[in-house]
Amino acid sequence: MGSCHLIITTMLIALFATAGCLTSPGDGGDKSLTTSTTPITVSMVHAETPVITTAPAGPGIALSPDSSNVTSLVRFVEGAVIYTQRVGKEKAIVEFASQNGSFTRGEQYIWAYDFGGINLAHPYHPEYKGQNKLSLTDDAGIRMIELMRDAARNGSGFVSYQFANPVTGKTEPKLAYVKRVDDTWWLASGIYGTNLSIPAQTPEMVRETLTSKVSHAVNYAREAGKDEALVAFNNESGPFASGGPYIFAFDMNGTTLAMPFHQDLIGVNERNLTDINGVSIGDEKIRVADHGGGFFYYVYNNPADAGKSEFKISYIEPAGTGWVTGAGIYLPDVQARFSEERRKQLVARVRDAVAEVNKTGRNAAISAFNNPDGPFSDRSMFIFAFDRNGTQLANPYLPGLLGLNRLADRDRYGSYPVQGLIEHASWGGGFTYYFFADPAADYSVRLKLGYTEMAGNDLVVGAGIFPDQ
Repeated sequence: MGSCHLIITTMLIALFATAGCLTSPGDGGDKSLTTSTTPITVSMVHAETPVITTAPAGPGIALSPDSSNVTSLVRFVEGAVIYTQRVGKEKAIVEFASQNGSFTRGEQYIWAYDFGGINLAHPYHPEYKGQNKLSLTDDAGIRMIELMRDAARNGSGFVSYQFANPVTGKTEPKLAYVKRVDDTWWLASGIYGTNLSIPAQTPEMVRETLTSKVSHAVNYAREAGKDEALVAFNNESGPFASGGPYIFAFDMNGTTLAMPFHQDLIGVNERNLTDINGVSIGDEKIRVADHGGGFFYYVYNNPADAGKSEFKISYIEPAGTGWVTGAGIYLPDVQARFSEERRKQLVARVRDAVAEVNKTGRNAAISAFNNPDGPFSDRSMFIFAFDRNGTQLANPYLPGLLGLNRLADRDRYGSYPVQGLIEHASWGGGFTYYFFADPAADYSVRLKLGYTEMAGNDLVVGAGIFPDQ
């Protein structure tokens, strides 16, 4: 059997074209407005030939009904990253390096590297520690550590290669999931098998679907011109609207230019539009556009699901001077209901923390916020703090984050939450959606609604709540 390598990050546009996920006018468009549960199968069939198909997983891996082998792999690595945030880098590396550690589970284990390629931990290859392994290759010449490093630079991703299975002692095909911890290092783990199914609803696949769709629309707009492109984007039965994530467009003042299923909004300025939880849609998309584009979250009516209000992730890119195009995917399984009462409590909680800063001073207040037994550390609504540059100053349940600059941190679906939290605070206060570990739910990663305000000129104080059950 041959081998192949594959990185699934925000650089996979070419592979999605091979799989038929990119469209052009007239080719029929995408398949669904919401994420599919059909897994993407990475088949190791020909040397150097990655194949992505929407077929059931092959015999190389046992799947539960939700294709959870890869899902479990992703959660395992996420849990390891959260562990580093709880105990700090030094203790975490010791744990990851131990064959008897809690993150070494037979053929599934954690390994760690810095971004220079230096190994920090590997339970089955302790001789790697301190060595630069960027040139490490498998039998097919795949430089797996280099590929993982590149995936981690994009936040997270998958890499396939061949490696020795510590349980069987044989060299077998392996799919690794990689995740950035911070600017200095990254973690990974993997599973073995010949056909490894990546569920289409994994964050990496959602991101790829959106970036591919939007990039295609941007290229079309640049080739056809703005006027022709907007006509195509607003065509309900056209390839940019039919079946899959539809393309929308707006100018930098917030005026809607394209919205195929809400054409009554064309020409309407939505700068002040907010969703059911009080999160600004209009300001948020302008904010992200000002940064050159990216991902953002909101709750919106899904035209493919009887107009229900559902959580949505959108990706936007500038399409030309003064206007932006984007697309979104609804994630109906993401709970995104936050009662008005709890949102009022959240705002009051943050304002109490700001008052504490004004009363006791910055240092004393930060010390109080970091006390897990203190009055500001209710697990369901604890206070956190940053300086305006993004350095974490307070988090009572993830002390491993203290002192780290987190402006470049991305959450599960690619949003930069710390940037949003700081900017909303600087605007006088506001809400931000992001995915974060819930200390009241065994640190599982869930959608969180954060609220932040400034306490003085250089202290951002906030808190957050998780969805109503």
